[in-house]
Amino acid sequence: MTTHREGENARAAIYTRISKDLALEGLGVARQLKDCRALAEKFGWTVVEEFEDNDISASGGKSRPDYDRLKALMEAGGVDVVVVYAADRLHRNSRELEDWIDLAARTGINIHSVTNGTIDLSTPDGKTIARVVTAFAAGEVAKTKSRILRKHLELAESGAWFGQKCYGYTADGKIIEEEAAVIKEMAARVLHGEGFNDIARDLSARGIPTARGANWRAATIQNILKAPRIAGLRVHRGKIVAKGQWEAIVSEETSAMLRAKLAPGRSEGKKRGGARKHLLTGLLVCHKCGTGMVKCINGKTKKPSYRCPRNAGAAACGGTTIVAAETEAWLADAAFQFLDERVIDEAETTGEWLEKIGALDARLEELAGDYGAGAISRNEWMAARAAVERQKAQYPVPIVRPRELTTGAMLRAAWTDLPTSAQRAVLDDVFVKVVVWPRRQVTGQKTFDPGRLEPVWRA
Repeated sequence: MTTHREGENARAAIYTRISKDLALEGLGVARQLKDCRALAEKFGWTVVEEFEDNDISASGGKSRPDYDRLKALMEAGGVDVVVVYAADRLHRNSRELEDWIDLAARTGINIHSVTNGTIDLSTPDGKTIARVVTAFAAGEVAKTKSRILRKHLELAESGAWFGQKCYGYTADGKIIEEEAAVIKEMAARVLHGEGFNDIARDLSARGIPTARGANWRAATIQNILKAPRIAGLRVHRGKIVAKGQWEAIVSEETSAMLRAKLAPGRSEGKKRGGARKHLLTGLLVCHKCGTGMVKCINGKTKKPSYRCPRNAGAAACGGTTIVAAETEAWLADAAFQFLDERVIDEAETTGEWLEKIGALDARLEELAGDYGAGAISRNEWMAARAAVERQKAQYPVPIVRPRELTTGAMLRAAWTDLPTSAQRAVLDDVFVKVVVWPRRQVTGQKTFDPGRLEPVWRA
């Protein structure tokens, strides 16, 4: 062990730290530093360096850059004494303390604390004092954390605003009308089936900024729309616990549909967010192998077409092709006629979906409660949960069309102005799939034959 001078003119290093979780009980770094400097001046020590880790807890395992620099200075022999406001500013867990005791044994450097006095880690009594102080501090951290967690739960259960600015709301939970209007528009367009990237490009092109003034992205839209707060619902640790004390931007029913549409694993087979380039890709299927057809340029006619893809080693046969423009137009017209003949009560359809999904979600809550109470095993809970989730997957989120697009005639008039993703949403609402059969005309000039198309209609 190296022995260092602790008398007058000894070289002192000051270390200060305050963590956010102790902000209500600790002193600020500036106050700690002032008292540590006064202690060094009292003993006639020369402060060679000051180290500060602000807003970093010693109990959470986070890296503390200045703490590590202090230890390196001690190892290098660049300091004779370490000054802190309180011993628990250095460490708040026993494992870190034991490492420090080993360091003190190698360097002969002691801790001098404003509140705890000198702690000589070379003696049994000094080590005992340090361990008692550290154990007490660890206990205080645990109690403080428990109080904070309990307070957060109480605030959540009372429906209090969570205290941050977010898109649509000010930091104190007041609605920002311009942003709320954008949220309502985005929600309506998503539930109409429009793609996230299509919406993002449109909002950016119109000069509508995000909360940070950036261009819109699909992920930005998803994060806003899946947050229950836009429906005035308070979340705690990922779970809705209360009705919020702030005004909602969308209805709870709309929010439930958005969250279901954006839930992991509920993309319903569609690439989430991606812009749809081709209207009928995947909706058309080959009669021979059942593979979804893709857009292409016909090698002989040079016309845009849909074909069964030729993929080496895959089931696709590559033997069916049909011209694109006429097929798209015929199926759109068939959808318009279907929607004109079928009267749909969207409110009733949405209500039925919410009732079914609500019942299944309640069942999931019951299963979680049974597992928590020990009534069922983890394996039983996981198996039952998977079964319920499969049932939920059988009820895709219904398409909610704007009032001006509720009939076939309205859609026919607006069709060319709709983005491809919204057009496809209409077709998906009408057709399960469309089987493409081989050409019946094998000689002469080839013409479009709608008889090759066999729609499978939705009930």
